[in-house]
Formats: sequence, structure tokens, C-alpha cells
Amino acid sequence: MADPRPAHVHRVRVRPVDCDRQGIVHASRYPVFFEAAMVETLRSLLGSYKELEKHGVDFVMAETSIRYLSPARFDDLIRINVRVRTLGTTTLTMGFDADVDGTAVATGWNRYVSFGTPELRSTPIPDDFRRLFEPRRRPTEPSPRTVPAARTTSRTSSPTGTSSPTRAAR
Repeated sequence: MADPRPAHVHRVRVRPVDCDRQGIVHASRYPVFFEAAMVETLRSLLGSYKELEKHGVDFVMAETSIRYLSPARFDDLIRINVRVRTLGTTTLTMGFDADVDGTAVATGWNRYVSFGTPELRSTPIPDDFRRLFEPRRRPTEPSPRTVPAARTTSRTSSPTGTSSPTRAAR
């Protein structure tokens, strides 16, 4: 069974530069916070980010998604729980849940591609690193590529015998 605990917990104190005119953390700051959390997660698992480089491997962000849930403000301490969502042959998707004093402020994920540093091509994640990530996956979390089923239109008969379009239930 996968370990439900976060792979790492990262904390960020909100600075004035992180806020918009209303004193709320600007949406553009969360990708920076999440990237810092990813780097610190790798540091906590590997001892140093340079361990990847020593093996001729690095990660590049290929895709990101963030959902903003509640405002964080200047001087708040944001806690970011980092988890491995999916682990593919060449991809690693990290999930991020950010809160302030238990109130969720943002959630999201980043998909990284493992690539060989000399040739700059995608490469399988080395087994040594894979073992570090595998016990940290959530057992029930859906793949970030899961897309809700499209709504469809069907025709139903009205009491007068004519048909009219209706939205199908999800």
C-alpha cells in the first residue's frame, strides 16, 4: 500500500513582493512556490539536487495546473504538502496542497519529464530514484490527465409528441 503521508512539507512566508494591490498573494506566485517545494522535496529525498546531475539526469517541467481556492495574504505562512501523484517511465507528477492554518488556499500539480543532461532527450527515471518516489504515491489519486466526460445532448419526447434537446446527466 502506498504511503499516504506527504513526501515533503514546504513552508513559505508571504512577502510583500508576493502580493497584489489588495494584499492577496498573486496567482503568478503559486507556480514559484510549488517549484520551490519540488526542489526542496528532491533535496529531502536525495540529500542534494546535484545527485540527479551526477547521474546525468534532470527534470524539466512539461505541464502544470493550479486551482486557487482561498486568498493567502501578506505575512501568512503557507504550508505546501507535496506528494507523488504519478510515476511513469520518463515522467513524474507531483501534487501540491497549500494551506494557511488549515484553510486550503491552492492545489495543483506539475508534470516533469526526466531527461538525460548530455543529450537533452527524455530518458527513463533511474531505478535508484524511482525507488525513492514509489512509496510516496497516493493510492486513490486520479491521474492529472483524467478529463471529465463530455456532456452530451440527447433528444427526448415532450408530452405533445415533439422532440426537444436536453442535457444528459453527468
